[in-house]
Parts: sequence; structure tokens; C-alpha cells
Amino acid sequence: MDAMHARPPLIAGRYEVITPIASGGMATVYRGWDHFIGRYVAIKALRPPENPAADPHGIERFRREAQAAAKIAHPNVVVVYDFLDDGDDEQFLIMEFVDGVNLKRLITQRGPLAIARTLHIAEQMCAALAAAHARGLIHRDIKPQNILLTSDGRARLTDFGIVRLVDGDALTRSGIVLGTADYLSPEQARGDRLGPQSDLYSLGVVIFEMLTGAPPFTGEKPVDIAMRHATEAVPPITALNPALPRDLEALVRRAVEHDPKRRYRSAVIMGRAISAYRQKLLHPAAFIPAALPSDSVGIARPVAPRPRRKRQGWWGWLARVTGGLTT
Repeated sequence: MDAMHARPPLIAGRYEVITPIASGGMATVYRGWDHFIGRYVAIKALRPPENPAADPHGIERFRREAQAAAKIAHPNVVVVYDFLDDGDDEQFLIMEFVDGVNLKRLITQRGPLAIARTLHIAEQMCAALAAAHARGLIHRDIKPQNILLTSDGRARLTDFGIVRLVDGDALTRSGIVLGTADYLSPEQARGDRLGPQSDLYSLGVVIFEMLTGAPPFTGEKPVDIAMRHATEAVPPITALNPALPRDLEALVRRAVEHDPKRRYRSAVIMGRAISAYRQKLLHPAAFIPAALPSDSVGIARPVAPRPRRKRQGWWGWLARVTGGLTT
């Protein structure tokens, strides 16, 4: 039966489903109307798995998304209003309806974005991540599909479905990788313990895609892409787009360092570095190099090459990686 006709006229007696607007592996998002408040909402409906045993924590992750997002009150994070469980194997997130386009679609339609627009979006995402990290939350699925852009230029981060607490339970078996292969940090691809810098790497890959029009790595299967993130350095943006400034390459390079300790120390510091570079573009005559944030010297400082590390244990790593990747 068609999903739209299978749903009750009103969810919880107040939310009307109008039309589907997005669909993913475990959920479909609908545009809806809240008859109680009188406003449009986004209704994210969990899709019951064909094999519940394959994802025993799916419902708990869905509930956790609502709890995590509800903790973050920030203009660059999509607001979650409610979590509903109808008691009949259906769960719903009721979220703020954002009238805009996701970043992935924009890049697909238009190709690489202008540097100024790229930095404006990235700066806003740093602010959103700073708010999440300050509450001990790691997003773990930063990708263009989860960044919504409004007509007034605001970028909004959504989908905290696989969020985890720093030093907390990931709701997955140890070593199983969750996330989207194109944007995985090396430590995430290996199934290692994650910190906030994992989100910064993923955001760095998103910046790479905004500037070049494509993610840095391709592969026939998600596991192939994950392996490349785990073993290869992200290529310079200037290799794909020679017209890009070299100092911009240095800014991006700092975010996508293999070693988390070599990346920006926090989303706040990364945001300051991006803001400083953006101000340099907007007001080059008034730009004073000494005004750069102390931790953003990566804008102009060359990074020494890392020694090659011996590869080992790939068969065991591959067995763990294939458990949760999406494209």
C-alpha cells in the first residue's frame, strides 16, 4: 500500500501529512501541517526495517536524534519539536520545516560554489558543530545532504540520527562503522573511537566538495571509499581546481589531516580561521595578517609531509567496515 495512503489523516490528532520531500535508508521526511499551532512542519517517519534483527537499535537511534537535537538551541541547527510513538511500530520526529534546498542538490545542479559562499556556509556549520560539541554531542554524519540552505543565505544542520555522546555509547556493536562513506574521517572509517575532530574532518570534505564540485574519493562500493579515507590523504583542492588560492588550500588541508591532533582543535577555532579568510576576501585592503586567530596559522603555514605508515590487519578491518556504510 502506498505510504501516503497508509498513514492516518492526522498523527497524534494534530499533524497532517501533506507530501514527501526526502527519503533515506531508514526514514522518509514529509512536509506536514500542525493543526494545533497552525504552521508547516517536517515530519520524519521511521521506516520499519524489512529485517528488524539487522538494525536492532534503529528505533533507539531515532529517539536519540530527537533528544540530541532538542538539546541544541542554535540558529544553524534545525529545531526538533517532538518525538511520537504511535504504539503501532511507527515513530515520528516533528521538526521545524525549512523551506530551502539541501547543499548536495545545489552542488549537483550548479557545480562548484564561489569561494565566498563556500566559506559562509562552512562558517555557519562550524557554529552549529560548536554548539553540538559544547553539549558533548558528536554528529558523525556531516554531509551536504544534511545541510539545508534557505533563501536568505542561512545554512541549517539536520539529522542527528547517529549522534553519540563524547565518551558515551554509540548504540552500535564495537567496531561497526556508521556514516556516509564519502565523508568519513579516517578514524571513523577504521571503527576507532571518535572525538569532535571527526566532525571537523567531515566538514573539511564537504568544503572540498563545495570548492571542486565532487568529494575527494570515489570507489565502486562504499567500503572502497572508506578504505581510501583511512589510508590516503585528501588531494589538494588546487589539483582539481588550479584557480583556487594556495592559502585556501592550506585552510582546507588543516581540517582533513589524517591525524586528529593535527586538525583544528575545535569547531570554534576552525570557524575563526574561516571567518578570518572570508574577511580577507571581503576587505583585502583592510586585512591585517596579525589579526588572524592564533590557532589558524594553518592558513599560510606549510604542513610537513607525514611518514608513510605500514598497512596491516586489513582483512579484520574490512570485516568491521562493511557494517554500516551508506553512499
